[in-house]
Amino acid sequence: MQVYRSTLILEGTTLEGENPLPMFRNRNKNREVIDNGSFSPELKKDMGANTGERYLPYRIQDRYTRERETIELQTITLENENLIAVFLPDYGGRLYSLKDKRTDRDILYKNPVMQPANLAILNAWFSGGVEWNIGHVGHTFTTCSPVHAAKLSDDKGNEFLRIYEYERCKNLFWHIDFHLPQGAEQLQIYVRIINDNQNPIPMYWWTNIAVEETPKSRVFSSTSEAIYIDPGLKGYGVGHLPYLPSVLDADATYPMEFPFSSEYFFQTPASCKSPWEAVAYEDGRLFFERSTSLLQYRKMFCWGNHAGGRRWCDFLAKPGEGNYIEVQGGFAPTQLHDIEMPANTVWDFTQMIGVTYVDTNLAYESNWESAKGYIEQHIDSRIHGDEVYAIHERLQSLADRAPECLLHTGSGWGALERLRREQEEGRTTPAGFVFIDESMEGPQQPWIVLLREGHFPESGVNEIPASWMVQEEWMNRVESSLTISEDNRSWSALMHYGVMLYEKGLEEEAIAAWENSLKLQPSAWVYRNLAEVMKIRGETNKALALLEQAYLVSNSFPDRAFAEEYLNLLIQNKEFEKAWFIYESLPADFAKGERIQIIVGAAALHLDNHAFMNKLFNAEFAVIREGEILIIELWYKYNAKKLANERNIPLAQELIDEATLKFPPPSNIDFRMIGS
Repeated sequence: MQVYRSTLILEGTTLEGENPLPMFRNRNKNREVIDNGSFSPELKKDMGANTGERYLPYRIQDRYTRERETIELQTITLENENLIAVFLPDYGGRLYSLKDKRTDRDILYKNPVMQPANLAILNAWFSGGVEWNIGHVGHTFTTCSPVHAAKLSDDKGNEFLRIYEYERCKNLFWHIDFHLPQGAEQLQIYVRIINDNQNPIPMYWWTNIAVEETPKSRVFSSTSEAIYIDPGLKGYGVGHLPYLPSVLDADATYPMEFPFSSEYFFQTPASCKSPWEAVAYEDGRLFFERSTSLLQYRKMFCWGNHAGGRRWCDFLAKPGEGNYIEVQGGFAPTQLHDIEMPANTVWDFTQMIGVTYVDTNLAYESNWESAKGYIEQHIDSRIHGDEVYAIHERLQSLADRAPECLLHTGSGWGALERLRREQEEGRTTPAGFVFIDESMEGPQQPWIVLLREGHFPESGVNEIPASWMVQEEWMNRVESSLTISEDNRSWSALMHYGVMLYEKGLEEEAIAAWENSLKLQPSAWVYRNLAEVMKIRGETNKALALLEQAYLVSNSFPDRAFAEEYLNLLIQNKEFEKAWFIYESLPADFAKGERIQIIVGAAALHLDNHAFMNKLFNAEFAVIREGEILIIELWYKYNAKKLANERNIPLAQELIDEATLKFPPPSNIDFRMIGS
């Protein structure tokens, strides 16, 4: 029942900054999601709604490498006589590890390294521990960003930990309280989400728990009904465990039986008042988690027993030390189902995490229903649903308690929102949250000026904008400032106004704002935004012309992200020679960027630059996306061209098909999710 600051020294790499360009939301706010005909009307409802990609006002975190060294991370530790939990406040409050002190064994999968990879909505993500995913599908916006942390005490003097933040995309507040009172054998987790605005919002929550994967790991939950990924790539289907069409002739409750990366969602019935999920191991260990009913659904994700999946496990950790599966809990039937949180609403739930030991003969019984019944009875004996609710009521009573001692500072956006509310609305942030003025730094400064002085400050045309903002209240304030006085109409104010308008879907109004910005002061930032509009419209030549203007007006590019977008568009337009010329003219620190190297691989292949291609195929890239096959396609085409040259015949699809069979890609570039 102690909470204290600590440090963690391990091998790894850290983020080296952010991509400064505004990444606009998908023009379609919904995703098209299909099923194979097995969905009921209830399951079809809201699937794919409000799940189109969203990024703003956050920035993409794509600046990292695989050049590992010994690093020191700030941690916060919570412990009692039975368990010790270690959190990473600079990485979304991730629960890095949970150890059973009685056996000196980790309960969760603990990653031995810190290695970001391109797996989350903002790109950077790392495996291991427990991640708290809120806001929008794609992990979470703060998975590799700092959050606030504070120490509090309950009525009996037990110290507990609170992590919290203001979530800018959906304009809501959240906090998670972690308790280990004296004698507790499970980590007690209390989550509270607050939408204290006048409008409902699309809500998303999944607790993402990584646990060890062994040859015979077996997954259990309270139901056999599951939504699975249809193996014929027809979308989703509903089936019943232990056998699913997604893994024929194998028991799907054993993740290592999957020959490809996959997942399924347990469809917990409403009658189950305390949902749970568990993983049994060969040595008798049983990991389990249990919650109150708001966290109704459960999920299993595995990388699969194939070359690509094993490569991902090794890539995210160390060879042979990265095997894990994910057991998750969420609000909706799948992560692509929309759920609406009403205006002026508080949602909360309690989740318990622990470990126990079971009879392996009963846990591995071939009849899964019998095995599941045994596991459920055993979990009931360790923590009954009624006890979960009793704990929930106790933790809920502490939710409004003010933090006693701040342990870590997150973003300054909560403090800025507090200032805005106090000045404009005569209210403040919810009880239980403390956002100090000292947390506001460079990203918040332009908005403080706008709030206090009524105008958006002008910045240097080649400076990287301090931050982006899309919240409607701030857009209204920018709009008002532009209307009140002609002196407020700076190029940067109009640029930001255009970003807000375009993100809101007001395309023509955004274009007008950006064109007015260019009249006042031409800038690479605005030319790029206009190019993005043209690219989305499919007008590639116009987009290229605008990016060329961005290059000319800045006498280069202000950031390598411009070069990545320009080169990518040139390659898509099959302007290989020009792409290579631009690449060779880039500053060295731009040209060595991993994404640029990958992009210009197509130009090097077209120009038969064998030295570049060999270097590309031997590299180990940090920024490869989950399931990305661009380099693999280059590999097959490269080898097909060699076959064509040997036979003195033109390159044709038949040769690419032949190369696909004859030349398996090196493991360092194989990040496929399906197949070997």
